[in-house]
Amino acid sequence: MTEYINVNGNQTSFILPDGFQRIDSSSRTRNKETVQVIRYQPEQGLKVNGPHVTVVIGQDGRLISYNNFSQTTGGKMPSDAEARRIAEATFEETDPEYASGLSYMRIDHLKRQFINDQGEYVEIPISWVKFAHTNGSYNWVSVGPDNQIFEMERESYWNYWLSRRATEEWNYDNWVLAREGKGPQPAAPEALA
Repeated sequence: MTEYINVNGNQTSFILPDGFQRIDSSSRTRNKETVQVIRYQPEQGLKVNGPHVTVVIGQDGRLISYNNFSQTTGGKMPSDAEARRIAEATFEETDPEYASGLSYMRIDHLKRQFINDQGEYVEIPISWVKFAHTNGSYNWVSVGPDNQIFEMERESYWNYWLSRRATEEWNYDNWVLAREGKGPQPAAPEALA
């Protein structure tokens, strides 16, 4: 039976893969706001860059980001028009008022990756559908094979002076490792850790 992420007691369309359990919930600062960063994995004990789902929740309970780095279905990628439709519907479902301030920018075809239990890199092809918001932030939904949503993020700001993201990246393991002094500083355009 498919499980979904719940936010403020409401079920979302964001999948929690079978066998995943909450292994951590931490208070962090993102854009000068205290947020909850919740991590799910198939087993206890932090497995860096392994299969995981990370969710960031704002002080007011809004869903700020969802990242699903788990097994892919290997299915068909959506057309650009379908990916954009899914992205717009996702923001509308998540927060209709916020969605009204979004303007479509573009779609990039990218890949995300994680390390599976056999130590192999698994690549997830995505259509990264990007939007600008009237608050000056960038926002996106990444749609992968079989129209599955792998990422949703809102309120991400850019540092034009440094040509880097300005918003903290608690949802990306390599950035967190750098922030904790356990890994190298990510290259631009990632945020400075």
